Amino acid sequence: MNDKLAIIDCHQHFYDATRLRYPVFEERSAGFEALVGDYAAMPRVYLPEDYARDTQGFDIVGTLWAEFISSDPSSEVRWASEMLDSTAHAAGMIAVIDFAAPDVERTLDAYASVERIRCVRQHMAWHPSNPSLRFAPRPDLMTGAQWLRGIALLRGRRLVCEIEVFGSQLRDLTHVVRANPEIQFVLPVMGWPLDVSREGRAAWKSDLAALAGCPNVAIKIFGLECIFGIHWTLDETRPWMLDAIECFGPARSMFASHMPIASLACGFQQLYDAYLQTIEGFALDEKRQMLHDTAMTIYRLA
Repeated sequence: MNDKLAIIDCHQHFYDATRLRYPVFEERSAGFEALVGDYAAMPRVYLPEDYARDTQGFDIVGTLWAEFISSDPSSEVRWASEMLDSTAHAAGMIAVIDFAAPDVERTLDAYASVERIRCVRQHMAWHPSNPSLRFAPRPDLMTGAQWLRGIALLRGRRLVCEIEVFGSQLRDLTHVVRANPEIQFVLPVMGWPLDVSREGRAAWKSDLAALAGCPNVAIKIFGLECIFGIHWTLDETRPWMLDAIECFGPARSMFASHMPIASLACGFQQLYDAYLQTIEGFALDEKRQMLHDTAMTIYRLA
């Protein structure tokens, strides 16, 4: 099914719990479990050789390593940068940031010295009713003056900004994106809809289309296991993926694996077969955009 189309996997994780501390592995995390289900089967070490095994048969020409909520983000970034030096393909990095932190400017300056870092992201998801799914300090952080000053520090820096939110927060994010046209934003996890009913899909798509009206934002399609659960099906997920692409267009849409978290639901082969079946009706150049070109351009992996 893969037709040997070149792929940039623009969101995956490498980690090593024997060298770094990851709180989700040290004790059960109710929040992480609420996102992905029982994660006991996740490996405690996942490295490029494991990823190469899992993606065998696909033409992976680039990856974006994403931080994995380590207890020491600075050490995690240094470890990942050194580890990625040994990879054969292009490899960028996504580092964690807190735009409300007093030392945010110093953190951004430090990241500027790590050549592979292409993007910073903040976990801002706030569930309206489930306290286990609240990853921001408070629900209105995106309207706070200090946080907005932190976002503004990205102006003039060659860093992409990813803000991870639930679908119920898309309107707040739209205000932020619209107010910062100089910054390239990326929306992860397909805008993370919480209500997957027919009515929920209509509301999510309406808010997603409003966000897509800002030319300085793109979307990443991944995390189906987080949105729909580990037993997701193509029939269930395809309409949502097509809605996202309809809103943003192939030139601002990207697919990613979320490995190894995605493997709680299925292997890389099944996941990318689902992506390819979803976009089978698109022209070849549009498929190349969504699987490779858009990520190459936005994250400067050339």
